[in-house]
Amino acid sequence: MINAAIFDMDGLLIDSERIIMQTCIGAAKQVDITYTQVQYVELIGRSGADSARRMVDQLKGEDNFNRVMQYVDAQLARINNTFPVKAGALDLLKHYQAKNVFCSVVSSSTHHINHLLNQVNALHYLYQVTSCNEVINGKPSPDIYLIAVQKLGLTVSECIAFEDSEMGACAAIAAGLKVVVVPDLLQPREFTKEYSHKVVPNLKDSTASPNH
Repeated sequence: MINAAIFDMDGLLIDSERIIMQTCIGAAKQVDITYTQVQYVELIGRSGADSARRMVDQLKGEDNFNRVMQYVDAQLARINNTFPVKAGALDLLKHYQAKNVFCSVVSSSTHHINHLLNQVNALHYLYQVTSCNEVINGKPSPDIYLIAVQKLGLTVSECIAFEDSEMGACAAIAAGLKVVVVPDLLQPREFTKEYSHKVVPNLKDSTASPNH
């Protein structure tokens, strides 16, 4: 019996990863650094701190990282840190609400979470939100999912997770959750495919919710 659905935010409910990736690539060009999609996708699903450490290495030092991020922050501020909602996301949240299934969000972000969800009219569907700054170990550690389940007052067997990234899917699998993978920038690896409940192309797919 599924009593709660736990959703990742970036790349799953909100179509932010592509915009942020292109902004990072453009920002690097502004300071004469080549930054690629291959490098960016290494960050997807990781905590903010872990992503920052890896990006410092990718950009060959903190000075370059700070210069790039200053440009990225300015560009995102111009769009008020607002991104489109993913196709099918609101319909799935409405579906679960109608079924009296609690909806929750886990996010590797630390800033703007409520703002982002509110901008796409998703916040009022959610029972609670858990960010990576509430745990010591970020994804692929199961910690963030275990905390989210605990906050819901449920067991992992009563919850299903929706993830777009390899790191996030592995975290949910490690937590013992049934996982639906909806790939965004990367297709899941064989391990994730094998241990996930299902892989669907988008949230509009009629099989995305086991309760459909």
